[in-house]
Order: sequence, then C-alpha cells, then structure tokens
Amino acid sequence: MIDIIRFVLVLTALIIAAELLAKGTENMERKFGQGIAGGIILGFLTALPETVITIYALLNKEYEEAVGSAIGGNVILFTLGIGLVGLIYSISWNRSLKMRHDYKIENNFLLANTIVLIIIIFYGRFDLFTAIILSSIYIFYLAYRVKKGGENGKNEVNLTRSIIELAIGATLILSFSDLFVKCIVAISEEFNLPIIWTSLLLTPIAAELEEKISGIKLAMSNLDGGSLAIVSFVGSKIENSTLLLGLIGFFTSYDFHNSLPEVISAVVANAIGVVILLDGRITKHESIFLIALYFIIIYLDFIL
Repeated sequence: MIDIIRFVLVLTALIIAAELLAKGTENMERKFGQGIAGGIILGFLTALPETVITIYALLNKEYEEAVGSAIGGNVILFTLGIGLVGLIYSISWNRSLKMRHDYKIENNFLLANTIVLIIIIFYGRFDLFTAIILSSIYIFYLAYRVKKGGENGKNEVNLTRSIIELAIGATLILSFSDLFVKCIVAISEEFNLPIIWTSLLLTPIAAELEEKISGIKLAMSNLDGGSLAIVSFVGSKIENSTLLLGLIGFFTSYDFHNSLPEVISAVVANAIGVVILLDGRITKHESIFLIALYFIIIYLDFIL
C-alpha cells in the first residue's frame, strides 16, 4: 500500500511537471518559434534525466550503462511516443497531425545523425574521433536552429513566467523520474508481476513518462501543439544520440561490442522517426502502427 501511495504522489508530481513544461513551451514557441521552443528548450529539459545519469555513469566508468542511458529512450519515443501523440491528436481534433513550419530541420539532422551512427557501428568504438564528430553535429544543430528560430520570433510573451514554469517543471522531472521507475519496480515485485513486464515493458515506459505526458498535453492543448511535441521528441533524441554519445568518447576509448544491440536499436529508431516524418503528416493508422511496433520490438527482445 505504501508503494502505491508513493507511486500516485510521484505520478502526480510528474504530471504537474509535464503541465508546467507544456505551458512554458507554448509561450516560448509564440516568442521564439517551434524549433527553439520545442527542439532546443523542451528537448533539452526532457533529456535532463538521461543526461545526468549518463554523466554519472561515465564518472563511475560504467560505460555500458552510459550508452544505454544515452540512447535507450530513442526506441520508445520514436515508436510509442510519436504513436501516442499522433493518436491522441487525431482523436482530440478529428484530423491527422500535420507538422508545420520548418520541422524538416530536425528531420534532416536526425538523418545525418543516423548515417553517422551507422558508420560508427562499423568503426566499432566511441573515442575522441567519434566524440568530435557527434558533438559537432549537435553544436551545428544548435547554431543553425538558433539562427532559423530567431527569424520566427514575433510575439510578446511573459518570458519570466515561462522561465519559472520551465525551471520548476525541469526540477520536478529531475527529482522524481528515477523515483517513479523505482516505484514501478517495487509495485511489480509486491504483486508478483512477471519480471519481464518490469524490465522490458513497465520500466522503459515509465523512464520516458515526462516526455510522453508533455507531448500528449501539447497535442491536446491546441492545433499546433502536436507538431511542437514531435519536434521536442526529435530534438531531445538528437541531443541524446550526438552529444551524450559524444561524451563517452571524451571520457574514454570504449569498444561498444557489448552495447552493440542498443546502438543498432537507436539507429533503427532514428530511421523510423525520419521515415514517419518525411511527408509531414502522422495519420491515425500510422500512430496505431507505431504503438504496435513498440510492443512487437519488446516481444522480439524477449524471445531472441
């Protein structure tokens, strides 16, 4: 019972965090445009838990954990995450989710990142060479995004309030994300649920919960919110699979043979994201397919 109460309290905190992030991002979007608000600001904030865990793992020389933390969420967000946002948007507005403005910038950088990761798979290690290349992609993305985003800013908003909302939301995420995952594990053990539900299903979903809740909130709030949510997903995962993987190479020269399945999974997930966004629309049927694909991947991981 204590675990359930703790679970409800932590879930409530994460929902409040997602609400604050959504409100703050919507205001930032009116000021700076979709790319900076979603791809950079919200993308960075929702990637904070993985960033902290990755750095902590590197400092403790837990390199496999660092790789998993950096790119483990790519599969979830580019299948289940986009699928849920697309489906809820279709139900809420009775139309397909249509990407707007210059979302192709994120898609192009995601494609570039995917190609580089494929080359790195054959290279076989993360080192200073790969660190410079991967980090350069993210730095170039930031610079290009800021330049393009600055051209879109045109509305006056209360930036102080937006910054406070984003800061509180980010603080709640950092404080409660890890605890939420632990609550899921504790509840599964208390009720004797199969460990596979926790290790392959419940924990991964919970680990990216704040991004999915924020995305769903944005998708339901206004017609442009779905596009903003997807851009934030892509922005956060560009950061994860460039900057965070780059950090590993700055810390050490790591032969990622033992982490090869995770790296390949991230490449596949990135490719799915690129393909889905090519036509700038996410239909209800595509959303259902992505949700189903996530559970298919989970099943295949279980039997293989």
